[in-house]
Amino acid sequence: MTIPAEFLPLWLALPALAVFLAFFVWNLIGAPWQLLKQNDLHHQFSLATVLLAGLWWLKAGAHPGLEFHLLGLTTVVLIFGWRLALVAGATAVILVNLFAGEWQSIGVNGLIGVVLPVFLANILHRLIYQRLPRHFFVYVLVAAHFSSMAVIGSVIVAGASFLWLLGIYSWPLIWSDFLIFMPLVLIPEGFLNGAIITTLILLRPEWVRSFDDRDYIDGK
Repeated sequence: MTIPAEFLPLWLALPALAVFLAFFVWNLIGAPWQLLKQNDLHHQFSLATVLLAGLWWLKAGAHPGLEFHLLGLTTVVLIFGWRLALVAGATAVILVNLFAGEWQSIGVNGLIGVVLPVFLANILHRLIYQRLPRHFFVYVLVAAHFSSMAVIGSVIVAGASFLWLLGIYSWPLIWSDFLIFMPLVLIPEGFLNGAIITTLILLRPEWVRSFDDRDYIDGK
């Protein structure tokens, strides 16, 4: 979801922008760019950034701010790792908001729509890797499919709660006109991420940083 700039007072928008840009610059400097060079993934990384911006530009909803769009960040985390995924997502959210002429909302949308899901996707992947059997179907169904559903669900609830706390919409309206329709985006999000990851690890497993044949296939 995308929070419109008109809903954000400057006292909130500017600090959020500063914090978000700090995360962006920190990862822009510290991200493992050498991995893209080693695996010749520069073009794939650029394409992923553009595709994220396209996914987030296409949205639908009944009220401004209470809108659904696919996220796709779980796949980017699994392919490139969380630091490069944060750079890609941050670049995409900056592009989307600038094209919409709403620079004031970059910070809030970046924190809710990029930083939160990237960190959550990375935490879920680590927990799944450590706690569950390392099997091909566990990776595809849990780490990609169900994790992506949990990630986008957290973004939706966080964004809706933020608008409620600001007093933009009442909670009954948020529930009846927005949250009740959440399954309509959870299922496609899970399918999208699961399908992309399945295709890549079958055809181009070397592109997926988090996938190793020795963990998920050999001896299984």
